[in-house]
Amino acid sequence: MTAMLKPRPLLTAAIAIVAAVWMSPAPAARTIDADWTGVPLREVTRRLTSLGGVAIVVDRRIDPSTAITLVAFAEPLEEVLAAVATQGAAEVALLDGHARIAPAHAAALARAGEAARAQEIRRLEPTLQRLAQARRSWAWPNGAQPRELLAAAAAEAGIAIEGLDAVPHDHFPSADMPPLPLAERLDLVLAHFDRRVEWKKIFNPAGQRPMFRIVPIAATASGAVRNAPWSPRATLPQRTPHVATTYSLRVAAPLDDLLATLAKRFGLTLQLDRAGLEQRGIAPREIVRLDVKDASREALLDAVLDPLGLGWQIEGTTLRVADGM
Repeated sequence: MTAMLKPRPLLTAAIAIVAAVWMSPAPAARTIDADWTGVPLREVTRRLTSLGGVAIVVDRRIDPSTAITLVAFAEPLEEVLAAVATQGAAEVALLDGHARIAPAHAAALARAGEAARAQEIRRLEPTLQRLAQARRSWAWPNGAQPRELLAAAAAEAGIAIEGLDAVPHDHFPSADMPPLPLAERLDLVLAHFDRRVEWKKIFNPAGQRPMFRIVPIAATASGAVRNAPWSPRATLPQRTPHVATTYSLRVAAPLDDLLATLAKRFGLTLQLDRAGLEQRGIAPREIVRLDVKDASREALLDAVLDPLGLGWQIEGTTLRVADGM
């Protein structure tokens, strides 16, 4: 089953004839371009984590080898994730700092756990609040065991966790995640088993470290459906004003459709001198084949038009393409 996201109205024709195309803007963008066929779910989520800068977790109860086929052009990350989850017979839970692809009941519990966690952390004393919200990146090798991951994260944070021995034995695939708060990192692992850390300090008979316990996720606080656009908290790379947007493009498409697609992507209106092209013997429907990587907007237009001897000019919000410019 192909997850074909609804294209933007002016891009339909171009997408229909493009055999394989992607355009990758600077990492801070939250839209996704992809043309993937039969890619394992685990690899798809790895790519989306890299493209979107947001940790994406596949629940242990979902087959990570499920083949995913996805065609998307400048689609919001959350819509892409929903399409991917559908192919995996799952749902996606959009959480504060990460997304989780899981069975429907587990996705609902993950949202409920997040709501309970937020309430409990708000009630903590300031020192413990800062501890629970301290951000760290997290990576582990293939075969890592959840108990060991939790114990290591707790030790690094200077807390103790009651109930680690009851966490089922398992081996996780390797992961490399962007920074997340300590509380969310712990629950990210525990949600595989429908559990979470309860952020209510308990007596620690073994020492002075603050102690918290692992509890089952209660389904009573069913996380509310998000009505606002998903905006993971501080997990996306921050856009800096001096970093130029770059694009990668692999395409086989008619010239006029390709130029219309590029103009739309650049926020411009295309003005194509069709009469001038025909006088030069260049058909607007001539197929252009191109493969460029990490090019600026200007370099990308040059790569499309230079081989045809055509010039271009941007005036305000208009992209003019003609002979002899």
